[in-house]
Amino acid sequence: MIQDLHSHTYYSYCGKDSPEAVIQNAIEKGLDVVGISDHYHGIVMSRRGFVYENEENKAWLHNNALKRYYEHIKTLAEKYQNDIEVWCGIEISTLDIGFTLLPDGVDVSFFDYCLIENFQFPETAVDNIFDFVTRCGCKRTGFAHMDLPAYIASKGLTMSDFFKKMKEENIFWELNVTYDSTHGFQEHQYVKDFFVSDKLLDAIRKSGMKLSVGFDGHRLEDYDADRVITACRKIEELSIPMIT
Repeated sequence: MIQDLHSHTYYSYCGKDSPEAVIQNAIEKGLDVVGISDHYHGIVMSRRGFVYENEENKAWLHNNALKRYYEHIKTLAEKYQNDIEVWCGIEISTLDIGFTLLPDGVDVSFFDYCLIENFQFPETAVDNIFDFVTRCGCKRTGFAHMDLPAYIASKGLTMSDFFKKMKEENIFWELNVTYDSTHGFQEHQYVKDFFVSDKLLDAIRKSGMKLSVGFDGHRLEDYDADRVITACRKIEELSIPMIT
C-alpha cells in the first residue's frame, strides 16, 4: 500500500495548496491513501482577531473551525472515493506558544487520525505523551517526524517496552521522508538510519507496532512521490505493517 499521511494545505499557515489539489496530485502520482493533516493552530486561528477577542468562547470557536475543516475534507473524500482513499487528519503540537496547545473542551476524537509533534523538546508542555494520546482520543495516533530511538534512550526506557505500549494504544510511527523547500531540503537522519538498523527493525517486528510514511508536503511544486513510494515499498519488503 502506497500511503502519504502527512500533507498540508492552505488550512495550515505554512501550506499553499487547496485540499482538492493535494488529493488530485496524489491520484496522479499513484498513491493508494492520502491523508490531509493540517496544523491544529492553522485551522482554528484562521480568524485570529475574532478568536483572540473571544477567549471565553475559545473551545466553542475552535470546535466549530475543526468541524468545518473535517466536513470539507470528508466531502472531497466522497468525491474521489473511486480514485483514492482520503483520510482527514490533524497535526497537533505539544508546545505551548500561545495558540498551539490543545485547550480543554476541544474535541479532536472524530478525526481519522492525528499526528503529534514536538514532545521530544525540553519546551514541551506535555509530561506524559501516552496521557496526551488518550486526551486526543483519536482511533489512530502517530508520532510525527521524530527520532524515536533517541527519545526513548533519553528517557532511560527500552525500545521493546515503548513500542509495545505504542502497539497497545494503536500509535504508529511516521517515517518522514520530506525533502522540500519548506524544510530547507533537509532529510531526517532517523529515516536514513531506520532501514539499516537490525536491532531497531527487530524490536518493531516483535512489538507489532505499525508505521506510516509522510512527505510532510507544504507546496505541490516540491512534492517528490518517488520518496514516498520507495519508503512504502521498503517497509513492505521488511514485513512491517503500516497503519490502515
